[in-house]
Amino acid sequence: MADRIQAAHVRMEGLTAFFKHPLTISGTQLTLPCPPYSTILGLISTCAGKVISYKDTRIGYEFRCMSTDVELEKTDRLVLDDKGNLKEHREGQGILKRHVHFKPQLDLYLTNLDLVAAFRNPINTPTLGRSQDIMWITDVKVVELTPVESGNLGPTMIPVVKENIPSLIVRCPEWFDNSTQKRTRITGPIGRYQAMLPTTESRFKVTLEELYHPSDGSDPDDVIYLHKWIKT
Repeated sequence: MADRIQAAHVRMEGLTAFFKHPLTISGTQLTLPCPPYSTILGLISTCAGKVISYKDTRIGYEFRCMSTDVELEKTDRLVLDDKGNLKEHREGQGILKRHVHFKPQLDLYLTNLDLVAAFRNPINTPTLGRSQDIMWITDVKVVELTPVESGNLGPTMIPVVKENIPSLIVRCPEWFDNSTQKRTRITGPIGRYQAMLPTTESRFKVTLEELYHPSDGSDPDDVIYLHKWIKT
């Protein structure tokens, strides 16, 4: 079994969060139950003021929210005129339906302790999903993670399918590479995940690799999953 490791534990709260379902293009916009790991990397990079890649840290998290429901959003509709220029649609703004997580809470565990400073003094405003999904940081501390074979897991995203857990099976990129100028982002490897529903207060007994008990856990049987990046 692996040795104990130290990690940064960051707690964040907000009003809304949205994680676009990769198969939703038009119509009602669906949200994933939990943030993909690429979204978490973006959040960390925002606070650090530089690109944080999968090579820089391992990530574990627990995501909860008060509710998930539909909100209405005004959209600006544009069309091309005869000269190929964009102009406002003659019927004005449109209305979009979007599934959103309300009053989200994120407990984030990072193995790179250098990132503690990024959350104690963030360079930019942290967001969880869209630019308007602003989060505030309520606590930052260093904890110890003890490896265990099984335990009670809260809402997160795991790379295996476990029965009797309310969830959605999704395929998401591990990360995006935006280092090449004048090119679109390059998609990293695609993983299949069991994204657990964030509205439950329950925890679920699982046996899984890469489980750890955090030293500040409220119960000795509580665990987090520390993500192991897909190798390219």
